[in-house]
Amino acid sequence: MYVFFSTLLLSFVPFVLLGFLAVEILLRHPDNPLHQLTMMLISSLSLIFFLDFLTQVLDYDIIRVFNPQATYVFSFIAMSLLIYFFTVLSRIRFPRMLLHTAAAPPLIAILLMLLSPNMFYLGIREGEHWRVEVHNVGFDALFLLISCYSLSYLLLIMIIGYSKLKRQHIYKREQRMMLTIMRGSSLAAAWLVFAFIVSGLAGESSIAPLDSLPTYAGLILACTLRVAMSKHQFLAVAEQRYKLLFTLSRSGIALINSLGNTIEKNPAFNQLVGISDREEINLLEIIPPQDHEHYRNILRQAFLNGMMPQDLQVPIVNRQGVSYMVEVDSDFLEIEGVMYCYLLVRDITLQQQNETRLLELAYTDSLTGLANRYQFNLRLQEALERSRTYCTRVVVMQMDLDHFKWINDTMGHSAGDLLLIDVARLIRLQAPRNSVVARMGGDEFALLVELGPGQGDAVAADIANRILHGFERQIVLKDKHYHVSCSIGMCIAPEDGQDTETLLRNADTAMYAAKRMGRNQYQMFNETLKSAAEQYLLMQQGLETAMMRDEFSLVYQPQVDSRSGAVIGAEALLRWNSAELGFVSPQDFIPIAEQSGMIRQIGEWVMMEAARQGAAWLQSGGCDKMQISVNVSASQLSDPAFSRKVAAVLQHTGLPPRLLCLEFTESAAIREEEHVMAMCDELVSMGVTLAVDDFGTGYSSMRTVTAFPFQFIKIDRSLIFDIDRNPRNEAVVRSVLELADRLDMNVLAEGVETLEHVNLLQQLGCYYIQGYYYGRPMTVEAFEQWMLNRETSIKRPS
Repeated sequence: MYVFFSTLLLSFVPFVLLGFLAVEILLRHPDNPLHQLTMMLISSLSLIFFLDFLTQVLDYDIIRVFNPQATYVFSFIAMSLLIYFFTVLSRIRFPRMLLHTAAAPPLIAILLMLLSPNMFYLGIREGEHWRVEVHNVGFDALFLLISCYSLSYLLLIMIIGYSKLKRQHIYKREQRMMLTIMRGSSLAAAWLVFAFIVSGLAGESSIAPLDSLPTYAGLILACTLRVAMSKHQFLAVAEQRYKLLFTLSRSGIALINSLGNTIEKNPAFNQLVGISDREEINLLEIIPPQDHEHYRNILRQAFLNGMMPQDLQVPIVNRQGVSYMVEVDSDFLEIEGVMYCYLLVRDITLQQQNETRLLELAYTDSLTGLANRYQFNLRLQEALERSRTYCTRVVVMQMDLDHFKWINDTMGHSAGDLLLIDVARLIRLQAPRNSVVARMGGDEFALLVELGPGQGDAVAADIANRILHGFERQIVLKDKHYHVSCSIGMCIAPEDGQDTETLLRNADTAMYAAKRMGRNQYQMFNETLKSAAEQYLLMQQGLETAMMRDEFSLVYQPQVDSRSGAVIGAEALLRWNSAELGFVSPQDFIPIAEQSGMIRQIGEWVMMEAARQGAAWLQSGGCDKMQISVNVSASQLSDPAFSRKVAAVLQHTGLPPRLLCLEFTESAAIREEEHVMAMCDELVSMGVTLAVDDFGTGYSSMRTVTAFPFQFIKIDRSLIFDIDRNPRNEAVVRSVLELADRLDMNVLAEGVETLEHVNLLQQLGCYYIQGYYYGRPMTVEAFEQWMLNRETSIKRPS
């Protein structure tokens, strides 16, 4: 009974423990080759203990048939697996054939032992207390030779692997893990040799079977692997993934202590702060001196509270003197009882430069450097608020160059741009010091002047006359002298209007009156111009009944991927053919619809009709990736039920949400109100695509682009029509594309009319095209015929 319980404790319990360890390692990552190899190694060591247990408890006649040969078969298999295991662990890249050759000697020993039993004799006999192994000198020599070979190979591999890890600064944890395994393996090897010699020389002991002593070398090795696994995260899947991300990440990653010293850091961090892999650095070294105390307090407080401010933007100057702006995210973790701070550092210098360029694009005209329409509207709104507070007057002038189209057509757009730059300089020179001069688009300019107390119409007239006299000088374009004039319309608040739209409309009306009266003059908005207001009223009344009389219709303009020629979408454009007014341009009636509130009803009709047509094309076998784009006004977005209306349209028509793209125009009117932002999030969650339209005209701001969940930026045609001749517009488009790439947004260029435009946009990385080059806005029938002709031409053999 003593033999059974002693054997149970000395052999069967280690067998069970090693079995559980093998299963645990495999389950950590069943598909990982190193995990599989480790499981096989520990399993073979476990079976050796199991065979030792069977040797002592089974009937002698059974045991002497298969054991102790079976024990040494698994011993030699374990030695071969150890060679594979340590080679993989050392990170040394051996040729596969060479590795198999190195692992072969223990397996050859198995063949020798089984095929030459007389030369390498191994048997078992009944002892006084235990069953004892019997082997001759040949077997002892074979076992010691294979053991010494295996141990020498393992020692050499571990030394080489450790030296390799030591040369790489980021593998400190692996170095400590390798040292742990080397110490445990050395102890196991020493025990194996010692126990084998003792078991052969000491004879039999009544306390325990001495033949089982060498087996405990495997237990020592298994325990070593378990310690390495728990203490150094050996074989941990998360550790392997972390190290891969740590090394390859483009963001700087660093582990720091409470003093700000780096403990670990990745290559991206080293490059950012300008140090080598082996150098250490304190974070305060790269902070500008004037900010040292501030960030030292932040670091001290963070370790005290266990919390660092998130999205912290920090200016740094690296050891090469290069300045960066970085954004820092952080978290705290405890390693072996010590608290560390984990930093994720991103270089946002280029991002801030892009934001600055985008701000410039949003508020200024890229050609002349004047304020754009968006900034002018903001400044006019501010001036009107001051006017109501202090009872002052505000002058608004609209200016349009006379016969500018003739200059463009005869001299080219480059000459036209030079003329616009010169005109901007002229107006700025003649305008009062505190006025606002803006380019509203094309050859249209605007001027905002706040009159002082007691100043009347005469001051406004004097400003207009000075500008007209400034145009009397000749302008030199390409060595030729030209005389250019302009027509000016102006109105004064509060008499001629008390809001931005009214004042600009009235000034525009006066300007066109000046053109009709012979050009090269100014015209004040007055009673004689009421006919224009009457026309406005007539148009407003016509809009109220246009839908009832079925006067609205839609045309569709294709959107094409220039790389493949595939049609990716179609923009639905509204047309109005009035019974009284005839064909009315959207540029004329859309602003009226916005102001009167009719735009919501009209917009809902447009969306329903466009979605219905898109669903019809899809059901008839059309492209299942062609989006239908619909323009949405800011007024529609302010409707609390807008997202529900969109969902109802999609449900009613059967158009998949992914095939509907909503384009937001006049984003100057969009406010980042909570319900509007929530509305956009609802639309995106439904699967609808959002796009910012007319980008670059002053109606789009960086706030709108970054705050709203847009997936598309549509570059306005004003930046495209002369992009092949205007380096400034090309630079602006390139900046927009870089920004879109960083924001993970798509870009579509509008107004593309020539092959040169297409080729240049492709070189810049803009592939989605809309414009006359591919197709004009067409009726449904014409669009379907265009698609049919396009498919036929593509399929026709060359």
